[in-house]
Amino acid sequence: MSPILYLGPEGTHSHDAAIKHFGAAQLLRPCFSHHEIFTRLIEGRKYRGGMKALVPVENSTEGPVTQTLDLLAAHPELAITESFSVAVTHHLMAHPETGKLKEIRRLYSHPQALGQCAAKIDKVLPQVERIAEASTAAAAARAATEPGSAALASETAAEIYGLKVLRTKMQSSRDNKTRFMVLSTAKRIKKIKCDDPDKIRSLMYVVLHNRPGALLHALAPFDAAGVNLTFIQSRPLPGRSWEYAFFIEAATDWSKPAHLAAWRLITALADSSRRMGTYISQ
Repeated sequence: MSPILYLGPEGTHSHDAAIKHFGAAQLLRPCFSHHEIFTRLIEGRKYRGGMKALVPVENSTEGPVTQTLDLLAAHPELAITESFSVAVTHHLMAHPETGKLKEIRRLYSHPQALGQCAAKIDKVLPQVERIAEASTAAAAARAATEPGSAALASETAAEIYGLKVLRTKMQSSRDNKTRFMVLSTAKRIKKIKCDDPDKIRSLMYVVLHNRPGALLHALAPFDAAGVNLTFIQSRPLPGRSWEYAFFIEAATDWSKPAHLAAWRLITALADSSRRMGTYISQ
């Protein structure tokens, strides 16, 4: 059984998502940065059948996870095989000796979590210093060693690190969700079977010529073919100031001639492009 990598340590929302999606019986291995996930995933090509990794790609409140997108762009040897969303709930937790909210001076969490909970932090802890950590679980681990410190993390993290939950559901939006993607190094990807074509997604990485109307002309073929674009995000091109690449996700059945023609046309219009994976989105 080859391991499945996730953004750790244990107790992160990525860890919870990995357990929910793959099951606790799977061989789950934590990584402590996005870069480590991708490095170990590439090294894992030696495993028979390849290795998998779970990475967060966007949040319904804070938007795209840019570290994931930039590393996807840098590693064309990887393929996206699945996409799914999970509800994310952040709890305010503190060192067991902390009795009252006014005793908290520092609040640790991942930057995404701090953003997702910003409104309630302003209301509940207006005096607190907000400090970014590599993950919500790392924030919980740090708060566990510092009286007067708190963290925004999952209920699992509170249990693991022995923290006292002071407030539940700190996220600003009740419908706070994070979308994850499963990446694989396997050379052969199973053919997708799905009765709902709208659930079949493809993520494309497109570098356009730097000229007026380039994005409009690139997207027009999708509009003409009736292709539903579900995600568009620009990212700076390394070494090319003020030039950008685009991640474009389409919900479509590539077996349809018109949809395939649209992809071929955008390929012809672009400076460069590649399809990063075709997968079911749940």
